Amino acid sequence: MTEWRSLGPRERSPALGMANQRKTAQGNRFSFVQQDFEIEDPTFDITGRFPVSPKDYGFSIRGYEGGRTAWARDFANGTMLVMNGDGLSHVLSQRVPARIMFIGLDGQVLQDTAMQGRPSDPDSEQVTVRLVVSAMVALNGETPESARVQLTDLIHRTVLSGPLSATSRALVTHCAFELSTVHATDTTGRSDTDFSRLLDF
Repeated sequence: MTEWRSLGPRERSPALGMANQRKTAQGNRFSFVQQDFEIEDPTFDITGRFPVSPKDYGFSIRGYEGGRTAWARDFANGTMLVMNGDGLSHVLSQRVPARIMFIGLDGQVLQDTAMQGRPSDPDSEQVTVRLVVSAMVALNGETPESARVQLTDLIHRTVLSGPLSATSRALVTHCAFELSTVHATDTTGRSDTDFSRLLDF
């Protein structure tokens, strides 16, 4: 059982949605959808550019053992916590990235960004590249949502799998999906899955 045990008993609503889970080279990453945007860091707005309070995404402040506090939001498969870098308080600083954790229903820590390093040369220049990707997917019996999740996972694993090419030393250190939409077409027997995504490396 995790040390992150809420001080007050909580009832989990049966109407809670699931948090999305994605496996990356750095470990598990959990996210949720807000206004058709996939959110991994609740300390930024849906564009990923401007800082906001996790309260804007339905998080509330909770107390935990050891006098710690955190922003918390329940999902059907666990609870997401947001706190300062030391993991002691819900009071966040714009100068230090927030620590984001996801606690499973059994109390296991499934994600902890404090434990997920980003291997790169600290002296290397870094740039942000944003791409818009649109993919036509033949469902072949799959649901549009299932296709969206599988394609998201495929792109994420591919992007983080290594250097950009066999001759390149450039390495992707971070990838965030900012937008995910699915649109059906009028073509019989086919579905147009428009993954208009902004990949934030």
